[in-house]
Amino acid sequence: MQHEAFPSDVRHGYILATWLQRFAAHFIDRLILWGLFVVGLLGLAAGITDFVFDEIDITTEEEWVPVLSDVVQGGWGWWLFWASGVALLGYAVWFAFTLKNGQTPGKQMVGIRVIRADGRLSDWGYTFIREVILEWLVVGLLSSITAGVFYVVNYLWPLWDKDRQALHDKMAETLVVVERPLPVIASSAAEGSEDAPGAGDTQ
Repeated sequence: MQHEAFPSDVRHGYILATWLQRFAAHFIDRLILWGLFVVGLLGLAAGITDFVFDEIDITTEEEWVPVLSDVVQGGWGWWLFWASGVALLGYAVWFAFTLKNGQTPGKQMVGIRVIRADGRLSDWGYTFIREVILEWLVVGLLSSITAGVFYVVNYLWPLWDKDRQALHDKMAETLVVVERPLPVIASSAAEGSEDAPGAGDTQ
């Protein structure tokens, strides 16, 4: 038997994304961004340390010091720094291209997208406002003011919200849904099943 979406899970012909799907997309985006940022900082620190070791005459019996000196002076730190910078630039370009589809790289990988609450697709500008202005800046600011409490509440909110919206979704008037819409017949049946004549009759 073919699985049909529950009417309560369907909005404008799309199935609402689950909390786990949203979390996975959020985690992927942050993992890529902060992972590359941390790697870049480590590379920068190693590159700066390279200059320090160049100026110091290492005369010690500790075996790990010469080994560390050899590794750092091998130049891998600066290579790592620039490589992470190029990767961050690549992520920024990827991010910019996915926004026009109502997505981020994480959402694209998970297979979910953002639409407006009235059913219209979210274009580049609208998605930018939701993802960057509201989710990053506003949520980040409010989370800093509340010592992280707003961040936790915001991302747990879809668990009990009837439209599975986070608080920044309510600010932006957006929904997060599965990327591909339901077939027209199936979605119409799902959304209109409550209004169908005799829907509550026993067959």
